[in-house]
Amino acid sequence: MLVSLVITLWHPGDRSAFWQGIEGRLLDARFLWRGPVAPPDGVAILAFDDTAVARHEAFPPSRSALAAAVVAATEAGARAIALDFLLVEQRVGDADLAAALSGVDAVLGVAEALPDAPLRVLDDGVFAVLVASDPGSLLPALGPADTLRGVAALGHVIVRHDADGAVRRFDAARALKTADGIVWYPSLAIATLTGVDGALDLRMPSSRISGRMNIGETTIALDRQGAIPLNFYGPAGTIPTFSVANAEDADLKGKTVFLGATATGYGDRHATSFDAAFPGVELHATLAANVIAQHFLRRDAMAWMWDVALALMVAVAGFIAAGLDRPWLASLTTIGVVAATAAALQAAFIAGWWLDGSTALLSLLLGGAAGVGLRLLEHRRRAANLALYQSPLFVERLASAADPRFEAGARPAVVLFVDVEKFTTYSENLGPEGTADFLRMFHGLVEEAVDPLGGIIAHFAGDGAMVVFGLPEPGPDDAIRALRFIEALYAAVDASTTWPGLGLRVGGHAGPVQTGVVGGRRHKQLTVSGDVVNTASRLQDFAKSRQAALALSGALLQSSQEALSWAEKAGLRPAGQHKLRGRLEPIQVWTGPPPST
Repeated sequence: MLVSLVITLWHPGDRSAFWQGIEGRLLDARFLWRGPVAPPDGVAILAFDDTAVARHEAFPPSRSALAAAVVAATEAGARAIALDFLLVEQRVGDADLAAALSGVDAVLGVAEALPDAPLRVLDDGVFAVLVASDPGSLLPALGPADTLRGVAALGHVIVRHDADGAVRRFDAARALKTADGIVWYPSLAIATLTGVDGALDLRMPSSRISGRMNIGETTIALDRQGAIPLNFYGPAGTIPTFSVANAEDADLKGKTVFLGATATGYGDRHATSFDAAFPGVELHATLAANVIAQHFLRRDAMAWMWDVALALMVAVAGFIAAGLDRPWLASLTTIGVVAATAAALQAAFIAGWWLDGSTALLSLLLGGAAGVGLRLLEHRRRAANLALYQSPLFVERLASAADPRFEAGARPAVVLFVDVEKFTTYSENLGPEGTADFLRMFHGLVEEAVDPLGGIIAHFAGDGAMVVFGLPEPGPDDAIRALRFIEALYAAVDASTTWPGLGLRVGGHAGPVQTGVVGGRRHKQLTVSGDVVNTASRLQDFAKSRQAALALSGALLQSSQEALSWAEKAGLRPAGQHKLRGRLEPIQVWTGPPPST
C-alpha cells in the first residue's frame, strides 16, 4: 500500500511520454467502450468542405468567401461565430469580412509565431480576473491582420498533442508576447462563449493542481497542466456540420457556430479517441459543446484524490486475489479484480471523472505481484516444512503439484532396512526424554549418511529406518550408492562421541518397487511397496538370527561388478539359498560383519 501510494503521488499518466501514451490509450478505450453519444443542440459547424471549395474554386477561401459565410450564419440566426482561421496577412476582401463581423459576437484566432517574428499590436485578452504565475519563455503572437483588428474578440487556436500524437485536451488559455507585453488569450471556444455568457475568470496557480476557469456561472476544473480535457461525442461529423455551399439550408438558429475548413488536403486533422483524422474546427466545437452542456471530464486535484483511493483499493484487492492458495482460484479472482477495476474506471468516466488508469493498473500489478510473491514464499515455507518429513528429492513435487501422484509403474530400486541392536534393552533405563534424544541422534546419523549419496529416507520407525535408492528416478549406480551408504553409516556411528556402543543391523534387497501416495482426501502419505520392501525387512531379521551385521541379497550384490567387489572387500560371504519368513521362493543371501572403516 505504501508503494501504491507513492505511485499515485507520482501519477504516471501525467509524467513521461511513455506513461502519457499509455494513459491516453486507456482513456481512448473508455471512450470506445462508452460509444458515441448525442452532442448538445447549441453548437454547429459551418465548413468549407470539398463541395464549397469546388464552388469557390479557391483554397484557402478568400476573405470575401469568409465574409459571405459569416453573413449566411448571421442571417440563419447564429448566436455567436468563431472563425478557425489565421487571417494574418492583409488580403483583398478584408473590408467585407470586417463589415460582416461588425455587430456580431465573433472571435478570430491567434497562434504562436516563430521566435524571431516581430511583436505585433493585438487586442488584449478578455479576462476579468487572471491569476497565473510567470509563464517563462514565450513565443510572439500570430494574430489577425491590422485591417481586422477590433472587429472580433481573439482566442487561441493552438492544439495540444499528447505524447502519442493524439489530442485529448485543450489549453484553457495561452500566454503570448505582443507589442504591448504578455497577453493571455483563452481558447477559441472559450472566447466565443465568453462573449455570450459573461465575464471570464482564470486561476492557474503555480502548482497547477487546483486551477479553474469561470465563464459566468459555469466553473471548469483544469487539469494539472492548466488544460481542459475534451469529452468527445463521437467520430468526425458527430457535431452537426453543414457545408458553406448550402449555408442557406443550415440549422444554425440560436447556436454557437464554428466556421472552419474540412476540405481534403487542408491538413487540419488530428487523431482523437474516436477518429484518426478529426477536423480541427470540430475540436473547438467539441470544447464549446462540453461547456454549454457541462459535459466535463474532471482531472483536477479531486480526481487525483479519487486516484489515490482507487489505487489503494485495487492494490489490496490484487494482493489478496493473487495470493490465494489455489492457482486456478487466484487466476480467476485476479481476472475478476481486473474486470472490477476496469468497470470502476469506466463508471467514473461516465460520471465525468478522468481517473488515472495507468495508476490503477500499476497499483493492481504491484498488489498482484506482491500476492504471487507471498504465495510463492508460503509454498517455499511449506516445502521447507515438508522437507523435514520427506526426502528433499520429493519435496518440490509434493509441494507444487495440486494432486501429487507417483504411480508411474514399477521401477527398479534398492531398499535397505537399518535397525539398532539391543535397543529395547538399552532404552529401558533412558526414560521417554532420553529415548527421544537417542533416536534423534540415530536419525541424524542416518540422514548424514544418506543425503550426500542421493538416497531417500522412506520412513523412520523407532530405532529402525527404511532407506531407498533409485527414487524418484532409477540410476545405474543405485546399488553401489546403497552399499556406500552402509559404509558411511557405520563410519558415522564409529566417529560419534555420543554413540553408546550399540551395533547396527542392515538388510537389503534390489528389484522393482511401486511408489504412490495413499490416504484420504486430506491426509496422504508417500509409500514404497512391493516384494522387495518385504524381503529387505526379512533380511534384517535374518541377519539377527545369524548374529550378522549385514544380510544382503544376491540380487543386490550381483547387480554390478562394482557392487560385488565392494561385498568381497567388506568381508561378506554367500550364505546360500534361504526361504525367508513369509516367502515361498528362496533367495541367495550374503552375510557378514560391519564394513571396515
